[in-house]
Amino acid sequence: MRKLVVGNEFLAEAAEALRQGKSVKARIDGWSMYPFIRGGKDLVELEPCDADSELPAWCCPFYCWEGHYMVHRYIGRDGDYCLMLGDGNLARVERVKRNDVLGLLRYIYRSDGFVQDCTDPRWLRWGALWYRLRPLRRFLLPVMKRLHLR
Repeated sequence: MRKLVVGNEFLAEAAEALRQGKSVKARIDGWSMYPFIRGGKDLVELEPCDADSELPAWCCPFYCWEGHYMVHRYIGRDGDYCLMLGDGNLARVERVKRNDVLGLLRYIYRSDGFVQDCTDPRWLRWGALWYRLRPLRRFLLPVMKRLHLR
């Protein structure tokens, strides 16, 4: 099977669909959400997010930051800004205006057929624990990637 890589323009179309109240499925690439999302392998489903609602703790919003669309973990607020950090990132925290949050990660479809509900409180607690392990990620992530751990 041939792999087609599309640029950020496709995600702009996904953002427009979310603004219209439609859910979107996409295979996203990159390592910024590893180990929770395996770039290029997992299919994600995004659902629209009401701009006036508070984001659930440890959820994974879909948003636009500095002209790029991404899905990273919501780690808190700083005034009018939402703070986001990729699970595979070590340091860079994005400050995002709430109205730039367009959707929420709802499901992850794994290649083995497993479907992860990303609103499940246990999954969200795992995200919170992973965030607290941030000082150890420098050591954990390379080992997990090498052993192909999810």
